[in-house]
Amino acid sequence: MNIFQRLQRYCHNYLFIVLLQLIILSLLLSRELREPPSCSNTPLYNNLPTLTKTKSEFSLTQLDKKYHTSKGRVHQYTRFYEHYLNKYRNTNFRLLEIGLGCGMSWGVGVSAAMWREYFGSTADIHFLEYDKECGEKWLKQRGQQLNITMHYGSQEDETFLRSFANDFRNTFDVIIDDGGHRMIQQINSLTILFPTALRSSGIYAIEDIYTSYLTEYDGGYLKSSTLVEFLKRLIDDTQSKSPTYKNSTLGQYLYSFEISDKICLFTKK
Repeated sequence: MNIFQRLQRYCHNYLFIVLLQLIILSLLLSRELREPPSCSNTPLYNNLPTLTKTKSEFSLTQLDKKYHTSKGRVHQYTRFYEHYLNKYRNTNFRLLEIGLGCGMSWGVGVSAAMWREYFGSTADIHFLEYDKECGEKWLKQRGQQLNITMHYGSQEDETFLRSFANDFRNTFDVIIDDGGHRMIQQINSLTILFPTALRSSGIYAIEDIYTSYLTEYDGGYLKSSTLVEFLKRLIDDTQSKSPTYKNSTLGQYLYSFEISDKICLFTKK
């Protein structure tokens, strides 16, 4: 092989490498344009949404990836929330979520940041948290910037829940229970907040209902005191030919409910 042939082969190889690099760069740029930036290497307080009138174009699934909540990639709840809650984007609606995430591995208040960016600056977003010290610390560091309203109390305390529900009678368009996940906590919150604090046509969601099968949350398969067994009885309570039709207050207010793996969602009449 002479020098000219070697030079020609070298040039061909060099051009091929350059072309390959350009293709890879183009794919990376295209991906960046389609997806919101990840905050995996960025502290959440440097990645908070700005409270402006600008509408977010990102889906909840994309925002879950951005803020690293457990609602999307971990549990796939965002597909239900997109269906039920999309109508509330950039409106003056009120959301209450139970559980700020204190003590959780994915971080405190990550869902608050996701909700704020998804729903926009006009949404009135509230959180109910058991750990007041954790909640107040987060509120000062990040929550005030997100314009979040905090409340403190236990889901196991029926007196507190009734007082809270009466103070916010027919107030919330959406209530999401992502709190302690114990049976008494889930059932207390549903039976007290759903009839009183939720508006007509409002949505009430309970996440992580698989705890009904876990003994550490007082659950157990076919155990009568679990949320899942409570929901089975609720089906009878909603059927007009059932002898227990509308026996409960919850049954009287319930329009419909949807249940899937790990989550159930209720619509109020």
